[in-house]
Amino acid sequence: MPSGAPHARKVTDTITAFLQPVPEPTRPVVRKNQPPRSVPAQTTVAESARPAGLGTLAGWETEVVLPVSGTLTTPSKGSPRADAVLTAPQAGVPVLFVEVDNGTEPREIVANKIHKYRRFFRRTAKDTDGRDIPMWQTLYSDHSRDHKRVGYPPVAFVFTAQVGPEAMMNRMKAVRDLSLDSWKGQWNSVSLYGAGDKDGYRDYDDTVPVIVTTLTRLQQHGPHGPIWWRYGHSDWQTLEAALDNPDDHRAFHAREEERRAERRARDEREQREREESKRRRKAAAWACPTCGREVLPSRDGWEAAPPGGDCDVCTSAKERERQKAEERAAEEARAKAEAEAWRKENGIFGFLRR
Repeated sequence: MPSGAPHARKVTDTITAFLQPVPEPTRPVVRKNQPPRSVPAQTTVAESARPAGLGTLAGWETEVVLPVSGTLTTPSKGSPRADAVLTAPQAGVPVLFVEVDNGTEPREIVANKIHKYRRFFRRTAKDTDGRDIPMWQTLYSDHSRDHKRVGYPPVAFVFTAQVGPEAMMNRMKAVRDLSLDSWKGQWNSVSLYGAGDKDGYRDYDDTVPVIVTTLTRLQQHGPHGPIWWRYGHSDWQTLEAALDNPDDHRAFHAREEERRAERRARDEREQREREESKRRRKAAAWACPTCGREVLPSRDGWEAAPPGGDCDVCTSAKERERQKAEERAAEEARAKAEAEAWRKENGIFGFLRR
């Protein structure tokens, strides 16, 4: 048996699990001279009982060369060769690269495939106007034109080895850790206006979205089920959720808009409170008994003015007059005291003591 046959069968099984085809109905064979049995016309699983599939058989290609340099027919050494490629734009998946891992290759080689994909996605080519564009966009549609997510196309790894859950998870984690630079993205920290806290977002423009699952999960729950672990995410998700970037610039801008809305609401609330305080002070105003000016109650933090009292102008004027009167009285008292002291000292015959 050729060595590649087991892997080729697993690729076929993977594509079948993505498609989730409905088995053709079967009927029992009626033997001659025997009356037909009363049996159901269809003995296979009902279509409604199967999970939904993704794409059509015509949307699949296998053994697709992705040259990091060279041409499609003569790629350079180190160019990845995708086990399968799905194009299903009508189903919301413009292009999905699929790798089938049967557990025979070292983890380092499997992880290195992700680095090779990144090299291919980085390669540029000239468009009809002579501009540099990613080469993969000349072969497949640009998903960012129709979807919220930007960046490189996703790569799905389907692990097929019949091993225990712990061994399978250890292999998935090892591939994750060995390919960290290609999928993690770069964190951009942003200082928040008027606050000591910081926020930010992760830039995925130069990263490969990697999603992983097992063939058993894919067969049982279909490609739309919560079977995908996106490297960088914390749990099993549906395909749509796994391909999303919840911590990218979109999420940051949404949080920033919430903060702006909170600031606007706070400013509006404070403005209403100021206007209400002004209205209450206006309603409680009275006429100055001295000059007739309108007198407003004191604001918060100011010394309270007695209701019905003078305005600030008249109060200040009266205070100045009081201070001047006190100064005049003190001056007169001082002059009187000096005169009295001189009189006591000199008297009527004071000149004789000189």
